[in-house]
Amino acid sequence: MLRNILRLHPNLACPEETHFYRQASPFGSTEYVNFLKYNGTLIRHREMDKIGEDEFGRLLSTSSTRRELIVQYMGLFAARNKPQATRWFEKTPQHFYGLPLLANDFPGARFIHIVRDPISVASSLKTATARSQGRVIGASVLEACNYWNEAAGIIRTLKLALGERLFEIRYEDFCADPQGGSSRILEFLDEPFDRIDGLPVREKSYSADPVLTAEEVAQVRNQCREGAAYYHYIIEPAAATVLTTPVT
Repeated sequence: MLRNILRLHPNLACPEETHFYRQASPFGSTEYVNFLKYNGTLIRHREMDKIGEDEFGRLLSTSSTRRELIVQYMGLFAARNKPQATRWFEKTPQHFYGLPLLANDFPGARFIHIVRDPISVASSLKTATARSQGRVIGASVLEACNYWNEAAGIIRTLKLALGERLFEIRYEDFCADPQGGSSRILEFLDEPFDRIDGLPVREKSYSADPVLTAEEVAQVRNQCREGAAYYHYIIEPAAATVLTTPVT
C-alpha cells in the first residue's frame, strides 16, 4: 500500500521487490547468485520491471557488491519505466535482516518503517500463500510471530544508529489519515507534497472475519507482548482459566 502511494509521486521510482539484501550469503557466493537468478518470484518481478534475464545476468556479472548491483538495477529500471524520476526507493520486507548493510552502503539513505498490529500480521501471513514443492501453504503462527518480533527488534536496536534517518508510522494510523501520513513521510524525504486524490488505501481488518483461532490469538498476544507494548498496541490479557473441583 505504502509503496504504491509513494510511486504516485513524480520524483520517486520503485521496482518490484528485489531481495538483494535479504540473503546472509556474501555477494558472489554460489548461494547468493543462485537465489537471485533462479527464484521464480524474482524472475517474475524482473519481468514486471521490464528487465530481461540476459540483462540481469550481465548486471550480476559486472557487479562486485550488492551496492553496485542495486544501483545498476535501479538505474536501468528508472530509465525504462520512469525516466522523469529523480530518486529511487526499494520495498522488500525481508530487507530488515540486511538493514545494517543497507545503512552502511547508502549513508545518505532514509528508511521508512511501517508497523502493524501483530495479530493482524499473523492473520495476514496465515492467509497469504506461498508455493512449496507443489503445495500452497501459509505461514504458521510461530513463524509469523517471530517474523514480527525479529523485524521490530532489529528496528528498535538500530534506532540509535539511524537516528533521524528513520521514520516510523503505524499502519492503522496511516489508514486513518492517509493524506496526513503521506504529507509527513514526504516531508521526511524532503519531497514536495500536494494532496493526492484516490489514494489506494483500504485498511484490512480481520475483526469481522477472524482468521486465527482463540488459541492462536493467545499465542500471538503472549509471544509479541513486549514489541506490541512498545508500539502502543493494546494486547488484552488472555482469558483466565478457572479450574473447579466437582462437589461430591
